[in-house]
Amino acid sequence: MDQLKPAIEFLKQYGFWIAVGIILLGSVGIWFKVTGDLVAESESRASAIRGDVSRVSSVRAEVPTHPNLISHEKMEEMIENRQGEVLDAWSTVFEKQKDILVWPEKELTKTLIDHYRDKIPIESYIQFPIPDEQKIPTNLLQQYAQYIGEVLPNIAKIAKAEWTAKFDTTTAARAGGGMMDDFSEPMMRGSIPGGIGDISISGVKKGPLVRWSQGAQAELISELFPWQSRRPSTLEVYYSQENLWILRQMLAIIADVNDQAQQPFEAQIREINKLSMGRKVRFVAGSLATPGTGGMGMDGMGMDMGMDDMGMDMGMDMGMDMGMDMGMGMDGGMGDIDPADNRYVDPDLQPISGSQLRSALESDSPADAPLKVAKRVPVMMSVQIDQRAIPELLAACGSAPLMVQVIQTRILGGPGGAARGGSDMDMGMDMDMGMDMGPMSGAMAPQAGNELYPLDVTVEVYGLIHIYNPPQKDKLGVDQITAETIIDGETMAEKVQNEKAAANVAAPDAALPAPEIPDAPETPDAGDGQPKPPAGAPDAAQPPGAGNPGQPAPVPVQPGVAESEPLAAL
Repeated sequence: MDQLKPAIEFLKQYGFWIAVGIILLGSVGIWFKVTGDLVAESESRASAIRGDVSRVSSVRAEVPTHPNLISHEKMEEMIENRQGEVLDAWSTVFEKQKDILVWPEKELTKTLIDHYRDKIPIESYIQFPIPDEQKIPTNLLQQYAQYIGEVLPNIAKIAKAEWTAKFDTTTAARAGGGMMDDFSEPMMRGSIPGGIGDISISGVKKGPLVRWSQGAQAELISELFPWQSRRPSTLEVYYSQENLWILRQMLAIIADVNDQAQQPFEAQIREINKLSMGRKVRFVAGSLATPGTGGMGMDGMGMDMGMDDMGMDMGMDMGMDMGMDMGMGMDGGMGDIDPADNRYVDPDLQPISGSQLRSALESDSPADAPLKVAKRVPVMMSVQIDQRAIPELLAACGSAPLMVQVIQTRILGGPGGAARGGSDMDMGMDMDMGMDMGPMSGAMAPQAGNELYPLDVTVEVYGLIHIYNPPQKDKLGVDQITAETIIDGETMAEKVQNEKAAANVAAPDAALPAPEIPDAPETPDAGDGQPKPPAGAPDAAQPPGAGNPGQPAPVPVQPGVAESEPLAAL
């Protein structure tokens, strides 16, 4: 025991320092141990990350467009769903159209109708030039020609108009002129438009609700049925029937705008100046008329359509009409002119030939998909309308069963303006307007219609009617679409970029935080028992609104009137 006393005394004297040294050495050892493990773990994980990056880089180098398998499957599912939605919509509009594009079974024989039944598009079933085995017997073609002459008066009744033009060879000769056509027919009936014979004993004006001059009707016949002086061809019969379907729809739009009107003063549309469809419709930009010219500017039928029809159209359309009249008399004869040429337009509103259309229908290229979905028929209507009803006219075009996609709308001034329509341009004298001269005198002589209906203007509506083809998913070439595929004039990559840019423009501030509204400041006591107004508040001595120009000032109190007395008592 005595031997341990020196050791105990030594520990008592130096034990604290010995313990501090041991703890210090242990801490240093632990620190080195932990640090080494952390460094090793860090290097191990960094090496694993570098390995993963290297593997991803190698995959990207080998397959630049390599997608994630899960995202690829999800994208394919989304594409399949979208294709189904498109096909469902396509099927819906096609089925609805079948109820409109109906051949008249009462007026035509079943033998004739069977040649065209369910042949949509007709270009896929009947070739051009037409082979002998696809030609329809001449007696059936003559039957259809007779049907056209009989059905036009009934179609005019849709818009409560009267059909006075003749569907015969004489009409073809008169289509470009014939000043007395609008005058001679009423005289034979014992009345002159605008005269006493048009007024009944009760003072109500007789005649149709909507005026439609005989010259305008004759021009329409020449445009829609250029074969009227001969027997139509097999294809011309189909396109003529398609014209009738479209004509019915255009007149139904006019009837829809007029609604329940019984007299011209009740109608919104009082006159049809011109109806047109097919290759003679041009989507051209107009220009403003010179002030004071009475509508004889460069923006309407007076100059735009005149220059187009007499320049470009006279060169091409008259050549087409003459060729179809003279060279197509026997189902495609010496002229070999396709009646589908320039009848339809592409998505850029440019006319296409019949061979282009047939080639697109047989193609599997996605670039031809728009032509395989529907044929676009350009249409135009020029009417005299109460300017307050123009929105109703455009709405009726968009809600029609055979919908008119409006491309352009022109407002050309009052009923005496230069754009009275092709009928007045051709006749040179408008007998229906009380012996006033036509469009050339519209700038000089006032028209009677200006006084009767001062709010009337001439409106031209240019649009497209789509004739849908049967849905065929395999014909759209969806599997061939790439980023460089051009559809509707732009590549798919450009389309995606444009859609993104449009989305950003539509919601530029969507990502900005909402402004913070500061809390209302406290209102400490001002010392007189009343709360002190917050900083920035208008002085009580100032009338409300004096400190804020955007707020209306109160009505001043009149002398001798109590402030609480209502102004009605004054």
